Amino acid sequence: MIQRLILSVLFVFLNFLSPVYAHTHEENVQYASGIVQSIVSETQNKTLQESFGGNQAIQTLKVKIMNGDYKGKTVEVQNQLTSNPAYDIKVQPGDRVVLDIEKNGSHLDINISDRERFPSLLILSGIFISLLLIIGGMKGLKSLLSLGITSSLVLFILIPAILNKFPILPVTIAVAALSTVLTVFIIGGFNLKSVAACIGTFGGVVSAGLISFLIIKIAPLSGLHDQESIILWSSRPDLNFTGLLASAMIIGALGAIMDVGISIASSIAEVKSVDNSLTVKQLIKSGLNVGKDIMGAMSNTLILAYIGSFLPLILLAANAPLFKLINLNSIATEITAAVGGSIGIILSVPITALTAGYLMGTKVSINDSIKSYVEQNKE
Repeated sequence: MIQRLILSVLFVFLNFLSPVYAHTHEENVQYASGIVQSIVSETQNKTLQESFGGNQAIQTLKVKIMNGDYKGKTVEVQNQLTSNPAYDIKVQPGDRVVLDIEKNGSHLDINISDRERFPSLLILSGIFISLLLIIGGMKGLKSLLSLGITSSLVLFILIPAILNKFPILPVTIAVAALSTVLTVFIIGGFNLKSVAACIGTFGGVVSAGLISFLIIKIAPLSGLHDQESIILWSSRPDLNFTGLLASAMIIGALGAIMDVGISIASSIAEVKSVDNSLTVKQLIKSGLNVGKDIMGAMSNTLILAYIGSFLPLILLAANAPLFKLINLNSIATEITAAVGGSIGIILSVPITALTAGYLMGTKVSINDSIKSYVEQNKE
């Protein structure tokens, strides 16, 4: 049964995520995947060598187009090598590449825009899905479903809203809240535990978002802290980049805060199932004790994730004075994201513990009162 389920999910995954390289992004420009058949020649570009130094070479490649309007056609493509690994695309026969095809009348201008990495990513994703289903079973399938829902909310609601200049912070909080509710109830079911986890997560996310947005305004941070945001600004300078930064911080912290909320609510529910006589105060205390252990680990995880994301920048600025390093826009942005998310994690602990303890303790008290009333009437 589980093997059939895995194959079905992988089949859907392959169909929906298959690359559409023939998509036109300009009137006469298409993208297509290709396979390098052979390297026809490689010559040195002496003019560029004299101007820029290094090894300036031009490769002539035979490439077979694998899809799109020119599928099956073998063409010769020029590939410029500049000794700069950030820009050079060094290929060998058999390598898969992404082709940029522009039609000028009857002539085709074809360039290699990048390596084709989609098949490798597809294999990695297939392994992830298979392990999730094999080890997690039905819970794994629910996790996969919640992941798809969260991704869809971000891709089809949040991003279009930002591009159409809706208020970024309210939309982001609404998407985060909807994602939390759907994820928690899909995984945990419809019960008080899930309600408490949702309330705790939502409280932590709102706290993280508001604190991050406040720091962005006070510091101030421009939102133009990396190459991608600068490129986006060049094409869409009308967007609210400080709001976009706050939105990114909220989405980045959502997963960790949700994990804390679910863990604390689940632990309180488990404790209550073992000892049904525990009071609201005792349940809250148990939740806080569990939360103290969780929040240290989760805050550490979140901060380390942000440190890993900007490690090259830290190495680049290793010899800079600490005062200069801390005040860099990019460094200050990452610190704000990491600390703001950690604050959200910390605040979600008491919110979830109080909510779960009250809901589960009160529910039992009400049930006990009803049972006592029924027994008295029977007598």
